[in-house]
Amino acid sequence: MAANCTVSGGNTQTVTVPTGGTVTASFAVSCVTPPGNLTVSTSTTGANLDPNGYTVTVDGVSPQAIGINASVSYTNLSAGTHTVAISGVAANCTVSGGTSRTLSVPSGGTATTTFSVSCNAPPVVNAGPDQTAVTGLLYSFSPSFTDANNDGPWSYRIDWGDGSVSTGTRTSQGSWSVGHTYVIVLPRSFTVRVTVTDSHGASGSDTKVVSVLLL
Repeated sequence: MAANCTVSGGNTQTVTVPTGGTVTASFAVSCVTPPGNLTVSTSTTGANLDPNGYTVTVDGVSPQAIGINASVSYTNLSAGTHTVAISGVAANCTVSGGTSRTLSVPSGGTATTTFSVSCNAPPVVNAGPDQTAVTGLLYSFSPSFTDANNDGPWSYRIDWGDGSVSTGTRTSQGSWSVGHTYVIVLPRSFTVRVTVTDSHGASGSDTKVVSVLLL
């Protein structure tokens, strides 16, 4: 008899068989569906990974901590449909297919699922050293940036500090040249901010001070 079944009153009976007759013996057998197991894994790629890992729940309960590239197990789950969810994902990371999914745990078997997490690092921008410029003359400089994810194309924005803005697009990492003409009546300084945004919306910035002189 299967291990998940029991016999009411035991598995033996004593009966008396009459001469030339028939006797019936009945066994009431009750079987329960064996539980199943579940293994949940994570696979995390990219940059700026979350060092604290994540939290996994089944049907909204039984939370377990899980590393960024690790597995946890649940045992003795009722066979059938369960909802598995992952939480605690850093803001710069996304989960392929969403943070929850429904799967079927087989009776007496093990279901498996993997959450694939991709993390995006913002560009690292270098506006360069502080510089001087002369009023009425074109001032130019060469900002640069790197992106660990190589997540291009990238858009850039230069806030020149005097209310003027320059924008554009870059198809490769590295440096490029930008220019602006300041017009002043008295010597003064402007804070220039360079912002670079990758194709998934992550931004990095850097600033420099430009001191504008009179001719």
